[in-house]
Amino acid sequence: MSITDFIKIDTVYTRSINIERDSDSSAIVKAYIPTSRAVNTFHRISDTFSQENTPRSWALIGPYGSGKSSFAIFLSHLLENQEHETTRYAHDVLNKTDRTLCNKFENHTNGNRGCLSILITGAPEPLGKRFLIGMRNAAQKYWQKVGRKPKILSKINNAIEQSSITSHEITELVEELQGNVEKTGSGILIILDEFGKFLEYEARHYGANDIYLLQALSELAMKGSKANLLIFTLMHQGFEEYARGIGKTLRNEWSKIQGRFEVVPFLESAEQTVHVISKAFINNLPDDKKLEIKVQYTKIAEILANEDALPGVLNSEQASDLFSRCYPLHPITILLLPVLCQKMAQNERTLFSYLGSKERFGLNDSLDRFNKEKNLVLPWEIYDYFIQNQSAVLTDPITHRRWAEVVTAIERLGDAFSKDVEMLKTIGLLNIIGAQAGFKASKAIVTLCSSNKNTANLSIQNLMEKSIIQFRKFSNEYRVWQGSDFDLDSAVK
Repeated sequence: MSITDFIKIDTVYTRSINIERDSDSSAIVKAYIPTSRAVNTFHRISDTFSQENTPRSWALIGPYGSGKSSFAIFLSHLLENQEHETTRYAHDVLNKTDRTLCNKFENHTNGNRGCLSILITGAPEPLGKRFLIGMRNAAQKYWQKVGRKPKILSKINNAIEQSSITSHEITELVEELQGNVEKTGSGILIILDEFGKFLEYEARHYGANDIYLLQALSELAMKGSKANLLIFTLMHQGFEEYARGIGKTLRNEWSKIQGRFEVVPFLESAEQTVHVISKAFINNLPDDKKLEIKVQYTKIAEILANEDALPGVLNSEQASDLFSRCYPLHPITILLLPVLCQKMAQNERTLFSYLGSKERFGLNDSLDRFNKEKNLVLPWEIYDYFIQNQSAVLTDPITHRRWAEVVTAIERLGDAFSKDVEMLKTIGLLNIIGAQAGFKASKAIVTLCSSNKNTANLSIQNLMEKSIIQFRKFSNEYRVWQGSDFDLDSAVK
């Protein structure tokens, strides 16, 4: 039987999420992993439940694929009607992570119909019209099982039909909607995903002034109410980045509006991302094989601990348990993936594209090529996947130059044993991202990246003799490119 009969990847983790399309997905909620960044944000939200005048506007800023949309869907269900099955799933997930925090959310929506959630995905169009449509859809869903619908529904529909409407008029509708929710629910949650697209439209259409709607809503959210207004914008970069090219006066206005939002940098640590990776694997291997893997990974984890190459506060025992759940990825492959994906500017999206990919050197391709001699996905295969399938998205000039230097070294090597080429790719990859990951291409770590210690030593010797790599005594590591032991680029950056 093939290893693919035992190892699967949960597809929930491998596809991109649209908060409108996937708003009712119980699978996404069940699979959600409340990371430390998310839990801290949930705490900030819960702190506003019982406060009167306090800011209730947040700007989640993080690169593509950093989990912002998953967070948004999970949050919406945490705050919705507890009679909904998906909301109960959300509470169960959070309860396993932080029971006290979960109780705060449960108490907030206990005995009422929860929050009305307005979930909107950004588009290159005016924010005002798009917001009215999102508000109408949310209100219809909220009161769908109610006999007599409140008048606010018809008012919103009439507003949508108007050729133009001001930010003040929209805010008045939101305030009236808030008064209706107050009678049976706990609040209104507004989430604007891909908000940068609205800002880009605004920057290209001088005089649109829809951004002032955001200011009016944030001011309304400040006021205490029985049905508080909570606002989230999800973006890849701050307001000021989208404001480039517009006049100084307007840039200052945008800056003032962003100042009303609490900025939450949304990018997880490598350790947190490894936890997410482990959840994506469905492992149905026999128990004896699992035990064999655990023993193998424990030895590797101990070596990494001695090399001070484990992320965060992980010790060797915790790391071996975590690595075992990510089989068949080699432990060093597991640790390099999150940092490499950050450098590729796509984060978890690129990460899970790799895990679910059918492309050459993607995980599925590696599994198809498994044999008795090869039972782990080694770092050189990660190099091949990214250089063949993802190199075009490199945005960091330093990383791009390092990639080019490794490619040039491989070309200089010419015809060589496949193991020598694999070793060169491994050392090159460790050089490219090692400093950020806490790694360096020391002899202990480089040897771990090979299927055989003797083969690794022979490949290193061959590469040294051909002057393809050098050993730096100062930093105790092998390097592909020439130069001093002082990393000028990193210091300047």
